[in-house]
Amino acid sequence: MSPLIMMSNILGFMLIIVAASKPCYGLYLCRRHLYIRNDLENHLPLKINCWSNDNDFGLMILNFTQEASWSFKDNNIWGTKFECDMEFQLEGQMKRGQVVVYNNKKKIRTRECRKRCKWSVREYGLYAFDEKDKKWDFKIPW
Repeated sequence: MSPLIMMSNILGFMLIIVAASKPCYGLYLCRRHLYIRNDLENHLPLKINCWSNDNDFGLMILNFTQEASWSFKDNNIWGTKFECDMEFQLEGQMKRGQVVVYNNKKKIRTRECRKRCKWSVREYGLYAFDEKDKKWDFKIPW
């Protein structure tokens, strides 16, 4: 095989890796970090249960300012999706919701999170942290 053909094969392989890793903005093997923080203004406890096709994190109770977090690698072939059931009690009423907090095959945020996907749970809904603008955007009402 000529050096030119070998070099073009290597470049083609590198382009495939870069294209497959686009959602992570870097190497194919990069990891993302997902954070869900309890920012309920009345310091209420938040119950969450999060899962994907591969993982079930079980029931967690987060006190005010506590967060649940985990890291993962995107599956660009089959897709990576995390969902959470969340609930808290506000003035005698139970607030509940099932929320998709990450999906690399469907857009759920205005801007894609790069390495750190941060969510803040508040009394009116979920806020997503915009890494580019460095601010919280209201995304999902209860």
